[in-house]
Amino acid sequence: MIRVRRVRIAILLLACGFAAAATTSTAGQERAGGKKVWFTYDQVFGAPARPAPGAMQAASVLAPLPMVTGWADADHFLEVREDPSDKQRKVYAVRAEDGSARLYRDYSEVQKALPAGFQAQAAAATMPDLSAFVFLKGGDLYHYDAVAKRFRRLTATLAEEKNPRFSPDGKWVAYTRSNDLFAYDLVNGVEHQYTNDGSDTVYNGWASWVYMEEILGRATNYAAFWWSPDSTRLAFMRFDDSPVPVFPIYRADGQHGELERQRYPKAGDPNPWVRIGVVPVAEGGVVWMDFEEKADHYIAWPFWTKDSKTLTVQWMNRGQDVIRFYNCDPATGKKVQIFEEKQPAWVEFFEDLYHFQDGSGFLLRSNVDGWDHLYYYRSNGTLQQRLTSGEWRVQSIAAVDEAGGWVYFVARYGKPWDLHLMRVRLDGSGLQQLTREPGSHTVRVAPGGKYFVDTFSSISTPPVMALYRGDGTLVRKLGEAWTPEAERYAWGKAELFTIPSEDGAFQLPAYWVLPPDFNPKKQYPVIFSVYGGPDAGTVRNAWLGLRSHYWAQRGVITISVDHRGGGAFGKKGVALMHRNLGKWEMADLIAAAKWLRTKPFVAKDRIGIEGGSYGGYTTMMALFYGAGHFNFGQAGSSVSDWRLYDTVYTERFMDTPQENPEGYRAGAVLTYGDCYKGGLLITHGTIDDNVHLQNSMQVVDYLTTANKPFELMLYPDSRHGIQAAQRAHYSRVGHDYWVKTLLGGKLPAGPR
Repeated sequence: MIRVRRVRIAILLLACGFAAAATTSTAGQERAGGKKVWFTYDQVFGAPARPAPGAMQAASVLAPLPMVTGWADADHFLEVREDPSDKQRKVYAVRAEDGSARLYRDYSEVQKALPAGFQAQAAAATMPDLSAFVFLKGGDLYHYDAVAKRFRRLTATLAEEKNPRFSPDGKWVAYTRSNDLFAYDLVNGVEHQYTNDGSDTVYNGWASWVYMEEILGRATNYAAFWWSPDSTRLAFMRFDDSPVPVFPIYRADGQHGELERQRYPKAGDPNPWVRIGVVPVAEGGVVWMDFEEKADHYIAWPFWTKDSKTLTVQWMNRGQDVIRFYNCDPATGKKVQIFEEKQPAWVEFFEDLYHFQDGSGFLLRSNVDGWDHLYYYRSNGTLQQRLTSGEWRVQSIAAVDEAGGWVYFVARYGKPWDLHLMRVRLDGSGLQQLTREPGSHTVRVAPGGKYFVDTFSSISTPPVMALYRGDGTLVRKLGEAWTPEAERYAWGKAELFTIPSEDGAFQLPAYWVLPPDFNPKKQYPVIFSVYGGPDAGTVRNAWLGLRSHYWAQRGVITISVDHRGGGAFGKKGVALMHRNLGKWEMADLIAAAKWLRTKPFVAKDRIGIEGGSYGGYTTMMALFYGAGHFNFGQAGSSVSDWRLYDTVYTERFMDTPQENPEGYRAGAVLTYGDCYKGGLLITHGTIDDNVHLQNSMQVVDYLTTANKPFELMLYPDSRHGIQAAQRAHYSRVGHDYWVKTLLGGKLPAGPR
């Protein structure tokens, strides 16, 4: 099929910046200011980088919310509570109607049944009803049946088992070992091996790096297999990385170091060859779905129909502007196309495709008209009903009540920075907004939609958890983070507002946090917090945490501004970034910086910007392309040239370097090397396998050769995320850099 492309190619002006003028309006409510207590460094930066679920930052100031993990049934939600007597967690089923609770699973009882060295709360896999657990220890699998109170070892091999997954009925455990696919029959105590060609380049049920990172997602931990609902079959992906170039990653450990060889396709490189197979777990014998083994395409995200008779596989061309669904027969591998979508910019895989129980059709969320909305298709792929429409976005499907005829979904409805739970009937009627308070609502909907648990926060309100009926009627509050202790602190003035873009086409979402004792006659330094990637805006009407308030107390304004491609303007806005990464990020952020400089209370020589990953790229571009508009920047783990990043992500937005050489040149940091004035701190993990250190080193090479000032901090043996042992240092380096550059090297010690 001929690839569809836009005729017009937007060209980035190769200048060091351009003018922008704007005015603003403000909205939002601030917390009470003027208190006499400041947050300490340890309260804000000393907490673990990844706190435990349910934990709140600075627990002495804000209270933890109840740990609600889901629903046991239509009338009982599950809540984890810690027993003060033994510090063990217990799971309770709480009756939504009256709050009465019964013990659902006692982790302390499970713990007592486990041998030394096993932790009940550290299982590698758990049945949803907590009736069984699988543990990984020493590379082998162990199983505990909490009903029969039976513990046993499943495997004893030299190689390591990975990603164990229970079958829906709990009678099997699937996993990979040495890049082959296995399943263990728990009833008969027998291991089954389904593939035997796993190698250094062939992976069965284990994802190739670029698929894990950009398509299946990091949460899978490389797992690429899926149980059928009836527990009789496994669908899995087979990857052959043979055509993918090798990128060397050097570890400077020990006397001689170590060379890690990573199969990593950079923009324009060959991708892995991919197949999808299905295997009956009891009988074995792989059936391959009818896709060309070595075609230059993407296939992923298979979904089983509820009756387990059909596997729906998603196919996408290398250009990523066409996506198709194929219904595959798991017994023969034969496929039938039932759906196709094309877009002039790019398409994306459907991660929340929903098949109806009766096989009548499926729901999907598509942005084909420029905004994300819900569509109901018949099983043969013909459109039954469009369910939502308008210039707002459906964010995700929360639940489907087939019997009642409702779809519950989360949407950016009303203001683009708000997130609400809504519902609509399957015939497209009866659209309702169920959450009312302006802000961000994270929900857990009960089966059948009778109740939902809502965790709400806003830019000025810490999280609050409450229980509602399915129609949005409040049942009762479950918990809140705000405490009497919090009243003692000096909170900054957090506000949401918009800034006009330079061309006047967009009102850019923004928030800032002003000092508690803000005085418009004083001058304050500013820190921009950015990410900047396509559809990855950071401006939300949600609780910001303590960091912005820490800096506000010390006289520093923190601000975030979303450019036109950040997501607030739907796919229509995001698609403007096609073949032009770097262009609109800089256009709109420079407009925001210029707008700030018109404010008499802004210190015009102390405007900083910081971000990591894509945010590091945006920061580098701000200090190179936007030099003069931004004085200082902290760029962490940054892309510096899109030719150095992976195929799937980069080509989705930029096409290949061969197809779009001008776009790649215009989006490269060093294209603007002559514009750079200084003020940049570069940080990077030395074995980053996502954004390779190569990106930062090429910038360092240029800056040292050109004798231009900058600072550099490397973190040995850290990948894209700084490893736990180094995070305290990483936080301190970033903090102290702002003290040095924005506060003259002196951190205010207490209330002024």
